[in-house]
Amino acid sequence: MSERISWLDGWRGLVCLLMVGYHFVFDLSMFGWVPESFTQLWPVFLLQRFIVLSFIFLSGVSSHFTRSNLRRAAVTFAAGLVVEAASYIVGAPIRYGILQFLCCAMAVYHFTGRYVERVPDGAAPWLWAGLYLVTRVISYTTFVEPTWLYWLGLRNAHFVSYDWAPFFPNIFMFFLGGWFGKRLMAAPADSLLRTADAPKWLTWPGRRTLLIYLAHQPVLYGVCWVMYTAMK
Repeated sequence: MSERISWLDGWRGLVCLLMVGYHFVFDLSMFGWVPESFTQLWPVFLLQRFIVLSFIFLSGVSSHFTRSNLRRAAVTFAAGLVVEAASYIVGAPIRYGILQFLCCAMAVYHFTGRYVERVPDGAAPWLWAGLYLVTRVISYTTFVEPTWLYWLGLRNAHFVSYDWAPFFPNIFMFFLGGWFGKRLMAAPADSLLRTADAPKWLTWPGRRTLLIYLAHQPVLYGVCWVMYTAMK
């Protein structure tokens, strides 16, 4: 595994902090302190998409900076089971959320990465970005009768999930991150891409993203519940 790259940790840390803030607002809306319509506003929606796509892209980048993508997949799978089980307990069910997707993407990249990387460097970013956009339009505008295809990106009209990151189109964003990670690995050790620094207050959470992901919602939900109970 190569040395850590500070600005990648910083980007991941920034996204992690934004995620905590977004989820706190979401929890407040569940308890009635923030209008539910607030989370549907365009700026909030764009923030949510930035958070999700950043996590997916950066996970793809990290595929080139890990000892084993298969081990990463196993750890992420276990974390995803915990989050999914907890989501049903609090009445906000998650079906194929971000952790479930990342688990599958890491495993797929472990077995197919060598073939994905054969796409010419000049064509790869355009191909993955184009496929992402096309399959996203299909996924978010197409409804099907079978109920089990949701993980692929094809929903039943009655499908409900509080976090949904379907395999398509998101696998192409993961591949885009993998393409960038490959180029980053090949960059000279003294280049700006490898040496650009980020403040420690961002790199610290950026190196503990999964732990923060698992811990933050129970803490935030607990705070909201205590506040709600105290004010009844």
